[in-house]
Amino acid sequence: MIQQATFRDTSEVIAITGLAIRACVDEPANVRDEIIASCADSILWWRRYPDNSVHYVYRIDGNIVGTILVKEFWNLSNLFVAPQFHRQGIARQLVAKALEVCEERSPKQSVQLNASKYAVNFYQKLGFIPNGEPRDLPGGCFPFIFKFNQTP
Repeated sequence: MIQQATFRDTSEVIAITGLAIRACVDEPANVRDEIIASCADSILWWRRYPDNSVHYVYRIDGNIVGTILVKEFWNLSNLFVAPQFHRQGIARQLVAKALEVCEERSPKQSVQLNASKYAVNFYQKLGFIPNGEPRDLPGGCFPFIFKFNQTP
């Protein structure tokens, strides 16, 4: 079940983020730790500016198994699902819920992100399109955009 994240969820969200990164990102441990720290910084940003973001968690039996954070209603910075719950539609549901809110509140009329190489196909299937050249960063950095109110 999707619910709005609360400050009490912070440690569990960071734990799920770390679990997902350690299991899915094929980089040395110190690089994965840096990625986890960067994602934790985004979560701490949300704690300072909760009214300027969309932050949801997905719970099963009371436990958080997925999370999404969109800063300033346009910058999708964190989307993670615990590895044992991959391929169950949880990430897709979290993105759909976040996009619903962002469609009305995004100052850019879009949501943008930098996908890891592991998530490129996932975002493309959801309608995100490439938005610039990939950068050579740990895990990959593929810019994508989802535009609202697109006219054909």
